[in-house]
Amino acid sequence: MKRSSKEIKRISRDILNDRYSVPMGAFVAASFIPMAIEIPFSMSMGNTPTDSQLIITLIAEFLITLVSFVLGCGVSLLHLNMTRSYEFKLSQIFTPFRQRTEKYFGAGFLTALLFLLGCLPVFGGLLYFYFSNDSIASRIVLVLTAVLSLVLCTYLLLTYQLVSMLLLDHPGFRVIDAFKECRLLMNHNRRRLLYLLLSFLGWDALILCSFGLAALWIAPYKNQTFVIFYLDCTGELERIPVRSYR
Repeated sequence: MKRSSKEIKRISRDILNDRYSVPMGAFVAASFIPMAIEIPFSMSMGNTPTDSQLIITLIAEFLITLVSFVLGCGVSLLHLNMTRSYEFKLSQIFTPFRQRTEKYFGAGFLTALLFLLGCLPVFGGLLYFYFSNDSIASRIVLVLTAVLSLVLCTYLLLTYQLVSMLLLDHPGFRVIDAFKECRLLMNHNRRRLLYLLLSFLGWDALILCSFGLAALWIAPYKNQTFVIFYLDCTGELERIPVRSYR
């Protein structure tokens, strides 16, 4: 039974009610750990970085992105446990670093690779624009390739948004199995996820207006909402005692 976005968000608020502190702490930890790792590399760049510094920094940034992805898997685990009435605690965000670590890093690597491929059209458009002396044709090509990359990346986001939760729930899955299962799971659900993502645009604007402070409350709400959406897609939400808003 597919629930509306409005009901999914209300269920999320019910589950978070009076239990915000741990999810909030998980968001803060998962956000600041990658930032803390990244700071030394940014500071070492200076005003005129050498080629070797640029290469090292790019590699470091990619690895930090993978760490951030794995931490995000841990945050999803905490929210899944909270929804299922299991024990949930802040230390669970590090569970993916202790169990099947290579699969979570592999999923992060494949996700980054897919989005990099999705951005290839706009990279090509930028190169054409750069070498075409700012002609009208090059501007048109740049706009068209940017739109194409936006469409491709949006499709990838809607298709593989839930891949980390499938890895968490299916320890026997290989990375490629999780991506295949996620693609099948999102059949007929991409439009629902798109609507759910768009419904948070106002909240995202509030985060910007508050200089990020509102993210302390909004990010756990979004994470919980995506977990509820995932459980709704798999049908497990029918077996979890939640209030009905139909």
